[in-house]
Amino acid sequence: MSAGERPLPPECARLAATLRELRSATGLSLAALAARTPYSKSSWERYLNGRTLPPRQAVEQLCALAGAQPERPLALWGLAEAAWRGRSEVRDAPRAEGDKSAGEAADEQGVAEPNARSRVPWLLAGLAVLAAGTLFLQSRPDDDTVPAVVPTASTASEAGPGCHGASCTGKGAESLDCSTATRAPVELGEHRYGDTLVKARWSPYCDTVWASLDRGVLGDRVEIVVPGVRVQHRRVETRLEETYRVSTTMAAAREDVLGRVQACLVRRDERRCFTLTPP
Repeated sequence: MSAGERPLPPECARLAATLRELRSATGLSLAALAARTPYSKSSWERYLNGRTLPPRQAVEQLCALAGAQPERPLALWGLAEAAWRGRSEVRDAPRAEGDKSAGEAADEQGVAEPNARSRVPWLLAGLAVLAAGTLFLQSRPDDDTVPAVVPTASTASEAGPGCHGASCTGKGAESLDCSTATRAPVELGEHRYGDTLVKARWSPYCDTVWASLDRGVLGDRVEIVVPGVRVQHRRVETRLEETYRVSTTMAAAREDVLGRVQACLVRRDERRCFTLTPP
């Protein structure tokens, strides 16, 4: 932390940590997150690092993408907003529709901090940029209200996924474009264990499979098991993760081996698996 920089309030730190957990649950990269919401990649980076208070709507949209219940993250957002604005208590009365918080209004103007004192580093940075002769490149506002630009034919999304087969093993499906709207994966089976649902998906574009767990119990582990490939798994590690979907990373799997691939739920000492159904 630089001299004179105020420490992040604990309420804001807790919110940022929760947002990072939600983002991890989505499997989305920052670029993919920006493409699915009205907020830019750099804005999401600030939200997840706690450098800017996100708009309430950004928290709601992240919960929706993660398949999580929004009550707890929004409660944390309310506490963080109170701390961010320097108030001792969160207002009891709900805000009228369209009434933006200080954090929301500041973020829409591209301002990362809520008061003049905290903007001093930004002013100094602006003077340095001016002295370097690059003011034009740095002065464009980061308007979070503008939707992300639609990818063109020259983008990686159009050119192809970011990996294939063995090079995808151990990596997230969304972050490498193996599971997007234009490259939707194929569902290869699901099995319910009480309230917990295990699903398996296969990407014909990347030749990979992965498994997801909805409404797992703390300590549960979901696995995707491909013959000859390292087992990929994901554990439910927090109470928050019990309320939304967690997914394994990918394992390489060609179509001709899918009939021998298994998705498993490991709960305590019990392991329950089902074999995938090839398309």
